[in-house]
Amino acid sequence: MPSPAFPEPAKILVVDDRASNLNLLLNLLAKQGYEIRCAPDGGLALSSVPRFQPDLILLDIMMPDMDGYQVCEQLKANEQTRYIPIIFLSAIHEAFDKVKAFKVGGADYITKPFHTEEVLARIEHQLKLQHLQNQLRRKIQERDLAEQALFREKELAEITLQSIGDGVIATDADGCITNLNLAAEELLGWRLGEVNGRTVNEIVHFIDEIARTPLANPLELALREGRITSLGDRALLLARNGQEYAVDDSAAPIRDRQGEIVGAVMVFYDVTAARQISRQLSWEASHDPLTGALNRRAFEQQLRDAISSARNGEVQHVISYLDLDRFKVVNDTCGHLAGDELLRQVVARWQGRIRLSDSLARLGGDEFAVLLHGCPLEKAYEIARLLQELLRECPFTWGSNIFEIGVSIGLVAIEGQTLDAASLLATADRACYTAKRQGGDRICVIRDGLELTKCTPALELPELTCNPTSSPSCPSKPRQRNP
Repeated sequence: MPSPAFPEPAKILVVDDRASNLNLLLNLLAKQGYEIRCAPDGGLALSSVPRFQPDLILLDIMMPDMDGYQVCEQLKANEQTRYIPIIFLSAIHEAFDKVKAFKVGGADYITKPFHTEEVLARIEHQLKLQHLQNQLRRKIQERDLAEQALFREKELAEITLQSIGDGVIATDADGCITNLNLAAEELLGWRLGEVNGRTVNEIVHFIDEIARTPLANPLELALREGRITSLGDRALLLARNGQEYAVDDSAAPIRDRQGEIVGAVMVFYDVTAARQISRQLSWEASHDPLTGALNRRAFEQQLRDAISSARNGEVQHVISYLDLDRFKVVNDTCGHLAGDELLRQVVARWQGRIRLSDSLARLGGDEFAVLLHGCPLEKAYEIARLLQELLRECPFTWGSNIFEIGVSIGLVAIEGQTLDAASLLATADRACYTAKRQGGDRICVIRDGLELTKCTPALELPELTCNPTSSPSCPSKPRQRNP
């Protein structure tokens, strides 16, 4: 049956390059009374929207020629179609892809294979939200055509806005509050009778979520500048009891028939949970879930940025490639739970001692890397020695077992001639392998491009002297890892 939010059957555009998916969704939604139009690719979808004018779009991501992200971006860039809610349908489960779907303007995300009940519930929810947003936009447009006396009546906001789930605050031309709806009362902790006639600056306060500094009141800006204003995606609303809410907001001046500003209205809603989910997804996409260190993808991006700054002659950086010694003994003796705990402890020790400007990543298994920003090779060597010493000072204990853990380290300077992140990691990996091959718990340094310096626990810089018994050679073939 049609959504109760729409007096007539809602219109839904389904976009998917697989005929089986189109048929499945067509049959499912048609049984619910929705009016359906199908498109097998992004180009046809874009051409269908102006004619069909859908209330909602179900959009596949992976399609030939034009993927779902591109289709969504074009729709959101068009003033006529930007408010149509888009639900992505995809078999991609990666947090990175889900975050991208929301960043380009998606309203929701359903993973394949999907459950029909979930699809119907999410469609119903988005249609209800769209109906409320359409109501609000229509009311704002209608106010420009209403009689001047209606702007000064409290009942106008009560009649038109009380049913809206978003918070709404209205003021007169002097910035004094004339109306709060129920949602605004709940978020602010004030009742209309307590604030009616008081200035908005006395009651409504925003701060920047990161800088923790006060933000300009959007209602005041709308009144002073005569335009629609918004605080962006870092605004926190401070409630009466001190509680903080992450909010999205929009404030606009109210004008009479002569174009004079007679007040302002602000619409805002709590996005605390949504913002937390978005940040969690973003964090998971860039961090190792076991240790909390950066993951390989995020670290390689930082490497690329460091290479770029080195090429521009801004500063020198160093990459430190670290491979734990005797980690396999811990795993074989005490099991993987012990191995996981060792990795967590190692990251905790290192993370607390490296510089705030540096980045620690887990590349996989018991291999790590540290990007030392703005660091000369001599200082990087000192930091590497410190990381070794941190492990020597605190043997790993698991039950009655005590393990001496070491780490082999390869150091490579990031300079103007550095090629790319992949070759840089490979060079650092070879240096680390050389340190491990010569007995482990050593540091091997590569400088001047691909020239491998001698390595030993007694290594000194800048001359980089070597114990005569150690081998200076660098393996010319890719590293062979022990099982």
